[in-house]
Amino acid sequence: MDLAEYVPGGNKWPGWLLNLGERILGFHEFNVAHSKVEEEQEAGCSDNFFRLACKHLPLNYEVEGLENIPAEGPCVIVSNHPHGMSDGLMIGDIAMKVRQDIRIVVNDFLHCVRGMRPYQITVDVYGGDSAKRANMAGIREMMKWLRDGHCLILFPSGSAASWSAQDGRVVEDPWQTNMASIIRKMAAPVVPMHFSGQNGPLFQMVTRLCKAKRSALLPREIKRDRRTLHQVKIGKPIPASRMEILPDDAALSDFLRLNSLILRYPGTAASLSNDSPRPMVEIDAPEKPEILQEELNRLPAEQHLLYTHKSTGLQIFTAKGNMIPHMLHEIGVQREITFRSVGEGSGLACDTDEYDLYYDHLIMWDPAAGRLAGAYRMGRTDEIVKSHGITGIYNTEFFTLGNAFVNFVKNGLEMGRAFITAPYQKHPASLDTLWMGIGHFVRKHPHYRYLYGTVSVSSDYSIRSRTLIHEYLRNHCLHHELARHVEAKTPPTDMDLLSEDARLIHTALGDLRLLSAMVSDLEPDGRSIPVLLRQYLRLGGEMISFNVDSEFGDTLDCLVVVDLHTAPERLISRYCGAPLKSKPEPTGEA
Repeated sequence: MDLAEYVPGGNKWPGWLLNLGERILGFHEFNVAHSKVEEEQEAGCSDNFFRLACKHLPLNYEVEGLENIPAEGPCVIVSNHPHGMSDGLMIGDIAMKVRQDIRIVVNDFLHCVRGMRPYQITVDVYGGDSAKRANMAGIREMMKWLRDGHCLILFPSGSAASWSAQDGRVVEDPWQTNMASIIRKMAAPVVPMHFSGQNGPLFQMVTRLCKAKRSALLPREIKRDRRTLHQVKIGKPIPASRMEILPDDAALSDFLRLNSLILRYPGTAASLSNDSPRPMVEIDAPEKPEILQEELNRLPAEQHLLYTHKSTGLQIFTAKGNMIPHMLHEIGVQREITFRSVGEGSGLACDTDEYDLYYDHLIMWDPAAGRLAGAYRMGRTDEIVKSHGITGIYNTEFFTLGNAFVNFVKNGLEMGRAFITAPYQKHPASLDTLWMGIGHFVRKHPHYRYLYGTVSVSSDYSIRSRTLIHEYLRNHCLHHELARHVEAKTPPTDMDLLSEDARLIHTALGDLRLLSAMVSDLEPDGRSIPVLLRQYLRLGGEMISFNVDSEFGDTLDCLVVVDLHTAPERLISRYCGAPLKSKPEPTGEA
């Protein structure tokens, strides 16, 4: 790099001044490193250009998820672009640890790096119709490269991240939709990648004053970058079938950008509160099966047996807690076992409380095995408020419920404390059987129109997954009117996406399937969003508020309301046996 080429009338400047400027701007170190790379290559060194460049500059990084880059076949690697040059060199080194057939899409500026020329495709990635016409040769080369089964690397923002007055921080520039268009056409899997860090204050100031001149500062930024251990995270490949869900290239561009930027958040499970965890005591012994069966046999079947699954034989009974003392104890024991297995749990020997006595319980019983398969707790809001007042509602322990909200759900069932025991969790019929029980209960008591309660997101989920779920629900599923009348007692903190990431949620995650897939990719065990949350959302559930329960494993509790009269008719017909009436008695308004 020659400073004389970057300043007006540079050829007329004295040599000593140009040399001083090159040292200040990092040109000298950059040129020395480039010369060393070429010398080693001429001497027959087997290391590729990117490995040698990272060695001599030097650039140091730690990479997580290298195994996510496919070793063969067409693929596209997309990454954020915080530095402008360093990340281009590091990404080449990282990709070539897995495969040699890479091409990086770069701007004209990097043509000065001779060693990169065999690995680059030069296009104007700033977008626009004129740029597309001017770059047809480069675009054709990119498409042919993928069509021939190779790896293409993109920085879709096209330029280094810069200061945003709107966000009050350095943010990633918008990703260009023309890159998303190529990805969509080629239907190759996409691997998201994220680099930590940002360029320094001088670079950001020059960007604000004259963005076109800032490229001359990139070597200087490499001098800063070599003092840093860069953190590089690689996400799981996104299949083409998932990208087909996105309605247009703009949405696909935002989706890919979100998949890259979400990797900056912690990928490990961690407590959402600063409270010390509750000590766990030994769980009570289970009840004897014959005692439980006898207790169920004493319940009149015509009133208490709601449903029997034809294939599995699983039965759904319903009864008030004070009618089934032994079964209630068994429910408490199995609740605690099940909840502890996913990082939750009350820590008690038996997870029961005073609400259990006057709430209804859906009991999923396996008569063949003589054991409890699962349970659900339901509170008849009208009866509870009449006999115990508003504080008789379980969720008042976690939320301050305004009169308008209580009036809205007075013809509703408060749902909660659901679980399915381990032997039945892999059976797809188990949750369906529980919901058949709910449907048959509603059919017997048709004046109940609403289902509401909390759905838990366990602290076993990574921080990035819980943050993503939280933001999705706030953006797509919030009942804004009812939310004004409910206040969480311990609202979640440190669970908000950065502003530039949050803006992507609306377009990037317009479909629940995309959220489920993203969470599954982010979780080490591949788990998706909680199955009960997915079920409520399928029924058209809307979120009211969010709370962190520090005494129950720091779960994130999402308060949800389902209006059964506006839920999808096919689901209501399945669970209730027939559509519900569309015009119930007035229930009040929020």
